[in-house]
Amino acid sequence: MRNSKVKGFTLIELIVVIAIIGVLAAILVPSMLGYVRNARISSANANAKQVHTAVSSALTQLGISNYDFGTGAKDPSVGVKLSADKKSIVCDFQDVKNKPSDDGMDLISYLGENFSGEGKAYFNKATYSVYAAAWAANSTDLGKAGSSKDDYVNKTEQAQKSDAKAGNIYGIFPAPKLS
Repeated sequence: MRNSKVKGFTLIELIVVIAIIGVLAAILVPSMLGYVRNARISSANANAKQVHTAVSSALTQLGISNYDFGTGAKDPSVGVKLSADKKSIVCDFQDVKNKPSDDGMDLISYLGENFSGEGKAYFNKATYSVYAAAWAANSTDLGKAGSSKDDYVNKTEQAQKSDAKAGNIYGIFPAPKLS
């Protein structure tokens, strides 16, 4: 005679397995979200470095002396923004009164055609170098990075992560200080 007993899992066994999977998911999902957020921050910091390098290269190649950063400007800045038609990246120099100068340059050859977002760099005319840069996908997030070179230089990694938790992803170069 055959054994007519059907083999399989009981309902209790299935419920226990589902509960274990649920507990593991509850533990893993928040940590995975942290990894995704950190990856976005790293990507934004890399874009800020790209803005820094592009502005530095452009100023060096095109001749720093050809650009007026405002007389007596203590904190000259360079704004970088992708044009609406996505055919050029306009770099506007601003003086201490935050008014764009008449002189600008196209950074498409320095940043590449696939660059998107907005950036800002601070230029030190005494040393002919860019000493701080930031990048964000939009002007709102860029504003969260700060409004002066000191904001960029003094930003901590913890503050950047806190802003990212609130949904404001931006990058800074040099990278924020460890907190």
